[in-house]
Amino acid sequence: MLYFVAAGAQLGALVWLARKKGPSSPHLLTLVVAVGVLARICMLPAPPSLSDDVWRYRWEGRVQAEGVNPYLTPPADPTLAGLRDGGWLRVNHPSVPAIYGPPLQLLFRGVAALPGPGVFWFKLVFLAADLGLLFLLIGGLRRRGLDPLWALVYAWHPLVVLEVAGQGHLEILPVALLAAALELEWRGRARLAAIALGTAIAAKYLPLLLLPTFLLLGRSWRERAARLGWVALPGLVCVLPFLSAGKKLVAGLGAYGVSWSFNGVGFEAVDGALRGVGVSQALVRWLAPLLTEVAPGFDPATHTTWIKVPAKLLVGLLAGLVVAWFARRAHRAQTEDEGREVLAEAALVCALLFLACSPTVHPWYALWVVPFLLQARSRLRTAGFLFSLAVPLVYEIQLRYTGLPGSWVESGWVRAAVWLPVLGVALGGVLGPRLAPRLLGRWLAR
Repeated sequence: MLYFVAAGAQLGALVWLARKKGPSSPHLLTLVVAVGVLARICMLPAPPSLSDDVWRYRWEGRVQAEGVNPYLTPPADPTLAGLRDGGWLRVNHPSVPAIYGPPLQLLFRGVAALPGPGVFWFKLVFLAADLGLLFLLIGGLRRRGLDPLWALVYAWHPLVVLEVAGQGHLEILPVALLAAALELEWRGRARLAAIALGTAIAAKYLPLLLLPTFLLLGRSWRERAARLGWVALPGLVCVLPFLSAGKKLVAGLGAYGVSWSFNGVGFEAVDGALRGVGVSQALVRWLAPLLTEVAPGFDPATHTTWIKVPAKLLVGLLAGLVVAWFARRAHRAQTEDEGREVLAEAALVCALLFLACSPTVHPWYALWVVPFLLQARSRLRTAGFLFSLAVPLVYEIQLRYTGLPGSWVESGWVRAAVWLPVLGVALGGVLGPRLAPRLLGRWLAR
């Protein structure tokens, strides 16, 4: 309930700001930042209650200090029994090895070495990235000649406060790196922008969708090759301590991609449509001889993993088309600033595409959207803003979950409340661009 009170307060402040005339007082910006910082500080000491991911970060940091490669050895491995403490009981999916990128793993190791049995230091590090991103956004608004008071879109966003200072989710780190890459590109610091983008890609992989657009901002093939080299550098350096895992570097990530499924309404719609016309079943039957050799006992009639492959291929094709479209626009940009606008828009659209097409959409995934509501110009900002406010409704499932089979069932009304308004905005319906300026200001509907 408190979350939606905070959301209402933010919406009220945005309506006031949209109607306000004249420049804002610097004191108002100080007030906005102070309220945002205070809200985060209040959440910081609270133990994570909606997610146990941060305990996984701590575990993977601890085992690295003992010379264990987390990509090779999952938490449930009996050889790690001597490292288990009270926190180990909260480590999720203990049979799956690490899924987070090498830069994050190195950070886990450093933070886990700090004194204390809990996860406070992790939350504090994530909070530092969160506040750094806030001031980066304020600087970006000023550079573009916009009222910096619009930073309250991020500073007062209840999702950011809940998921970073409250639940301690690491998404804020690659998100902040990606936002920094965009701002550095605007300032003409292409090399630093490439390093920031490369680190974000190595950490969480989603920003890889922006790589073609970023490379084509280079004015020559030589400059583009240099950009690619600087992007690749952070990943190559950070992966060195984990090379002993070999192909298993992506084993955990593969398990996540194959097995996880939650709140993926867009993907489920595509998957259901393909199954409805028999495309998915036909492809699995066609692949059955090969799959039987690879996995003895494979049954094409009941296998739930491979039946989703056609939907994943179609989603991947859609992502490829969107990436190619933005890359083409960047290549054809008449000025450097026009190309940078394309990159910022691509960051927002690709994040929304991920949320719309991923089989798994946890609330903290919407952190990939919020900063780019301020950095990009797109009518889709309205849809992204509404989704980021509404998506924590999916936590309702935890109120009903008892641990018994069949109790983890998503509610239809929650799905409708989260996704239908977004669909209406995205399709230009009753909550489309004509209404958005009245509610959230012209910046949100451009």
